[in-house]
Amino acid sequence: MNIRQLEIFLAVCETISITEAARQLHLSQPAISKAIRELERDIGLLFFDRINGKLYLNEEGKAFRVKAGQLVDDFKSLECFSKQSGREVPLRIGTSLTIAMNSLPYAIARFKAKYPETPLKIYAENVQQIQRRLLSGEIDIAFMEGFESNQGFEAELLSEYPLFLVCSAAAEHELIAGEKIKREDLFKLPFLLREKGSTLRDCFDELMHKLKADISPVLESINTEVLVRAAKAGMGITVLPGPLAVSYLDEKVFKYLRIENYSMSTLNYAVTLKGKVRNKRHNDIIEYFKKGEMQQEDLLGRIV
Repeated sequence: MNIRQLEIFLAVCETISITEAARQLHLSQPAISKAIRELERDIGLLFFDRINGKLYLNEEGKAFRVKAGQLVDDFKSLECFSKQSGREVPLRIGTSLTIAMNSLPYAIARFKAKYPETPLKIYAENVQQIQRRLLSGEIDIAFMEGFESNQGFEAELLSEYPLFLVCSAAAEHELIAGEKIKREDLFKLPFLLREKGSTLRDCFDELMHKLKADISPVLESINTEVLVRAAKAGMGITVLPGPLAVSYLDEKVFKYLRIENYSMSTLNYAVTLKGKVRNKRHNDIIEYFKKGEMQQEDLLGRIV
């Protein structure tokens, strides 16, 4: 049994005529008759009663017609799968919190304008959580900063963020009265830092390693908002990615502190599993994130 036989069977059911089915399908009458005989032989049932030279669909034929119609419809749907998949198959993405706050709304708005019927599943989490989802196959693409490349992933550069040391613009502390910090002052300053393993903390620790400074924060948190609030209250200095810091600096909530002769930054990537096939939707969402990141870089250019 094959799909062509089923299509011929359905045409004969519709017309109840070998001659008319042959005309519609552009086949010879013997070819139609042969296909019906072979189908009946393969299934082991007769679907048509042949009375006085005419065809009549019997009860077995009626039941088989329903099943055959469903199967042919499903087959045609599979033939068009590549055209329909953009509308039917969800796009699953993960994004780190910083990128989610900055580029996610821009990228998703443009993606939905082009692919309005594509379901989206989005996770906005820390880098470790997003990387785990990527490894387990829960997401198709990850957008994250500070990615540590390995042979299991393919990474495409999105952007680069400067990282700012900031403190309350209203805070009065003898060691941070100005905007420049000397290495010897680092040991005396109150730092408010993310947990070890986070991108912000890793970049800060890397710089401290270069400076041979072992810093113990007065406050450590997995939540950047906790650190922002503490810094606003004058509790100390925290590290913020440029896109998050820019509004606070513009509004004079924070002031930007510089360590003499040193700076921090983090690279941002679109990451997929190695060997993952990327379709047009995947490429488009990456381009939308890149454009969203470029807008952030333009804003940061006037501060750095």
